[in-house]
Amino acid sequence: MTLEEVRKEIDKIDTTMKPLFLKRMECGKHVAEVKGQTGGDVFVLERELDIIEKRAEDVNPEIRKEYETFLRHLMSLCRKYEYELLPRMQEEVISAALQAAGLNENVEHSQVKIAFQCPKETSDLNLFLNMIKLNGIQIDTLNMKTEDGIQKVFMTLDGKITDKGMRCLLCQIGKEADGFRILELLGI
Repeated sequence: MTLEEVRKEIDKIDTTMKPLFLKRMECGKHVAEVKGQTGGDVFVLERELDIIEKRAEDVNPEIRKEYETFLRHLMSLCRKYEYELLPRMQEEVISAALQAAGLNENVEHSQVKIAFQCPKETSDLNLFLNMIKLNGIQIDTLNMKTEDGIQKVFMTLDGKITDKGMRCLLCQIGKEADGFRILELLGI
């Protein structure tokens, strides 16, 4: 096959995948509707790991890790969409974090400083960084250190806590990362 023929084949595959992706997102919307009514968690780690293991078991070992990563990113993207559709869940996560920090969201600010942690061995930091980008948020500062196998992450994010993308992002990190905290709302 020539390079041009391979590119045409890739175009066909991408065109075939598009309606499947749209259908998957539509299913995610229905999941969010149910979870909005029942209060269920969007992220259930054990379920996702089980799904990935089952779907990847027959994949050629040469590309199995890539397929597992593809599934993890797809699931994370779908969860991001579900969190967008759950403003009550966003409010609960953000209000609890603000209250724990003794902060008031009505204070004028242009940045939000947060902290969270992940086990180094199974870190999802790359997925959180991807969600930051997908929510249209920019990182002003990012510091991470590992202690006793735990990645401790500190970020200053540009934006207000009332911004749609910020609320979705903070909800997702708050629901999926250990030790999520809002540390400060930084001035203009």
